[in-house]
Amino acid sequence: MYIKNNNFLSSLLIVIFGATLFSSCTKRDLALADNQLQFETGSRGMSAAESNIDINLRLTRAVETDAAVVVVIEPADGVEYGAKFTTTPAAVNDTIRFSILSGNSSTVINVRKTTGALFYDDDQIKFRIVSTGSPVVIGSQNQFTLSFAEIISTGGTLQGNGGGATFGNKVFFDLSGNTQVAVPRVSWDLGFFSGADYRVILNSSSAMMARQIDKNDLTQVTIADTTGFSETVKFDQMDPLPDALPYIDYPDGDLTKTAIAEIAANDADNKVYIVNRGIGVGTPAPSRGWQKIRILRNSNGGYTLQYAAIDANTFNSIQIAKNAAFNFNYVSFENGLVSVEPEKDKWDLAWTYFSGVFNFGGIEVPYLFQDVMLQNRNTTIAKVMTADKAYDDFSIADISGLTFITIQNGIGTDWRSGGGPSTSPAVRSDRYYIVKDEAGNYYKLRFTGMDQAGERGYPAFQYSLLQ
Repeated sequence: MYIKNNNFLSSLLIVIFGATLFSSCTKRDLALADNQLQFETGSRGMSAAESNIDINLRLTRAVETDAAVVVVIEPADGVEYGAKFTTTPAAVNDTIRFSILSGNSSTVINVRKTTGALFYDDDQIKFRIVSTGSPVVIGSQNQFTLSFAEIISTGGTLQGNGGGATFGNKVFFDLSGNTQVAVPRVSWDLGFFSGADYRVILNSSSAMMARQIDKNDLTQVTIADTTGFSETVKFDQMDPLPDALPYIDYPDGDLTKTAIAEIAANDADNKVYIVNRGIGVGTPAPSRGWQKIRILRNSNGGYTLQYAAIDANTFNSIQIAKNAAFNFNYVSFENGLVSVEPEKDKWDLAWTYFSGVFNFGGIEVPYLFQDVMLQNRNTTIAKVMTADKAYDDFSIADISGLTFITIQNGIGTDWRSGGGPSTSPAVRSDRYYIVKDEAGNYYKLRFTGMDQAGERGYPAFQYSLLQ
């Protein structure tokens, strides 16, 4: 069954699955709420291997004029400023004074250990926001505790910095560390698996697709080899294309179902792919263009990527080593090797714009979704309905009997509803999730919001360690 140009289906898809490129929640036409400044989290640990960390402070929205901020630091006995640590901005008499510049909605205090300084596990520094310049006010999470030992967070609240209604970031959350890392979602193109297999993924946060052709020499590939590709190797939100399904990475994260086949040991078996780089960030979202690529195994146990513009008769080449500390190592066609996700044992969940599929009458079609929550390859989740057990009543004793899911989109969009032209997006309050991390910690987690000051793109949740 082929469903292109089915206007009824197109309308239905837009209504039901409006969490896409073309739909987002706009700011309310009401008086703006207070612009609050607060710490992103209330605490975190700094391991012996870390020399410095960033402490993030967030505003409700960007300031229109520079806003002065005063933060007082309270080091524990024996943790002297200068002798043991320093900060940027610098502190004078245990007081940090700085301004958040106009147009910014966040800022950072960097803490750096002094070379050679030794710390005990119970050493701490407390940071407290004591003053802000008008029109910024101090938010409720106005204190932060830095411990000089790795901690297992017992829980708290996190609001992801997803970049707003254009969903510009992919946000990685580490529950045990009570931290998040926001990365521009179009900062990379391909991910190279660090495990035993030779697998390559597309950037599923930018609507990428790839189609193999029957050539294995980039210099012999011309525009003629791409005839008709622009009509099939793409996401079409208005008339979804079932024929395009083979050109995406299947959304469950199974590496045997990627658009790019396993990289063969025999070079001659590795064909050229034509890659649609998808879309960038903006309204409207710009096209990121096309590339031709070929990937080989290299003599060092890693990968060789060859890539060029479609009409080029030469190509660039880059070597990608496997690094067991990470699930994947990433490459940008513009910037070469780039850092994207944290080390594989330092994140559990990731919020993002996402290349998924929609099942219509038994036919799966590629479709783009906003507000998708993914899980790490070493993380499993189970869903609990509040009708079966209230969130507050769930304890470690209730773990037995739950069915844990290993696919990367186990939560996906299940945590929220709506978002199309006829329905506003909303968090589903009738369910929550049990998350088991790489270290075997169990957390219960429920979503509490998906916007900030009325702007979509800031997912929020509450979580608690089960022990």
